Amino acid sequence: MKSAMLLSEKAIVSSKGQVVIPHALRVKLGIHSGNELLFTIRIDGVIEIIPVKRSIEMLFGCCKRDNESPMSIRDMDDAIMTAVSEK
Repeated sequence: MKSAMLLSEKAIVSSKGQVVIPHALRVKLGIHSGNELLFTIRIDGVIEIIPVKRSIEMLFGCCKRDNESPMSIRDMDDAIMTAVSEK
């Protein structure tokens, strides 16, 4: 049986309820600036912090335009070039 690795660090709660996650824990969990975290309180009182994983597939359809057909790659390239040239 493998033994579980234990990593323990202290943090202080600010007056605004904010907590800085210690560097060693951020590295271990792969947490970076801008990541979303899921906090779960178990029945035994233990708080679990789980990084929310994102993938490119989660973005599918988020920019859908109502009442318009999807843009082709060429249309997207043209729109990007137009926007860049206007600046």
